[in-house]
Amino acid sequence: MKSILYGGKWRRLSVFLPLIFVVFLGSACGRKLEKAYSFEQAEQRMNAQSGSGEGVRAKPFANSLAVMGNTDFNAEELSSPAFLLADYSTKEKPEPLAYRNPYARTYQASITKVMTALVCLETVQDLNQEFTVTQRSMIRDEGSSSALLKVGDRLRIEDLLYGMLLPSGNDAAVAVAEASAGSVEAFVKKMNETALRLGLTGTHFVNPNGLPSDDHYTTAYDIYLLLAEAMKYEEFRKIVGSTSYTVNYRDKNNVPKTQIWKGSNQFMTGERETPEDLKVLGGKTGTTKKAGYCLTMDTERISTQKEYISVVMKDDSKDALYSDMTKLLKRIPA
Repeated sequence: MKSILYGGKWRRLSVFLPLIFVVFLGSACGRKLEKAYSFEQAEQRMNAQSGSGEGVRAKPFANSLAVMGNTDFNAEELSSPAFLLADYSTKEKPEPLAYRNPYARTYQASITKVMTALVCLETVQDLNQEFTVTQRSMIRDEGSSSALLKVGDRLRIEDLLYGMLLPSGNDAAVAVAEASAGSVEAFVKKMNETALRLGLTGTHFVNPNGLPSDDHYTTAYDIYLLLAEAMKYEEFRKIVGSTSYTVNYRDKNNVPKTQIWKGSNQFMTGERETPEDLKVLGGKTGTTKKAGYCLTMDTERISTQKEYISVVMKDDSKDALYSDMTKLLKRIPA
């Protein structure tokens, strides 16, 4: 596959010109999103990276995935201001099944950890390597989700991935970053390079866990692209497909410790009913005051074995989030 950065200015423009017509025109349901999708900013980000070497090359935008329009489609009765549902397992050109404002800027909260896991899996050869938790993982922000790690705890990198993706540990996310790239700063650079390579031109990261920042943002469509990429990795599928995980490790005094980490996706834990003939294969929740209640999932139609990615962003409550996601799942064709 040729890079859009290969072949000069006109090839880059050829990717973006068809997308001019999907500029976000306004908010939905009375709740204003932060900012419209900026194609000028996206192209500037591409150009800024074009001289940085072979390691940073972007794929054609939405390569082999569904492309959404700029008006509501099959969106009746959903309250979320930004969401989408699309088939991504079809090898031909998949069609979107429902969406609203897929290119509008919103905040990803802990859905950030999908990218953190992806960069780790692309970077680390041996997930059985041990890593010693540092002081940087000791996050004191009020309400911050935690895997209850302590300085000096020694865990395998695979264990840290579970601690990051199931209980959504912000401490575990920092440990994954440091274990993968040596520092949080170096890892975040890799996150943004990976976003560029995958065509996530409406996304920017400043940390590996999703703690709030004005410069840490995404779009529903970029989350769709990101989860589709992450689900290609069997290790990621295994982790996000789990509802609980028992971890055994040692603390700074070499004392054995055990924890049971549980996932937060209520479709998978049985707290919410999944529509008939559907199975949730995995995904990620995210919640902050700035982001609202967010969820992305990969769901399989059992009878056809086709997979669908759904994204719901910025809902007002957990009940609204799961209600909207259920309505999206019911739009999956039989």
